[in-house]
Amino acid sequence: MDLAKPTESLGLNPVGQSGVWGDKHFADQAQLHAQGQYRRQHLDKADVAAHTRCTLSLQPPR
Repeated sequence: MDLAKPTESLGLNPVGQSGVWGDKHFADQAQLHAQGQYRRQHLDKADVAAHTRCTLSLQPPR
């Protein structure tokens, strides 16, 4: 990952985005990893905003 060029960064997470066994995304990048391939990473603020599907907001208990 080249943090100096966030729009050109490549990478992947072989245990999926969640890292939780049984989650639908647990192994969805494993095949790419096994083939030595990478995915484009969304690191630039505008790129993240353009590709965000949902957000999670954690609030402390009241």
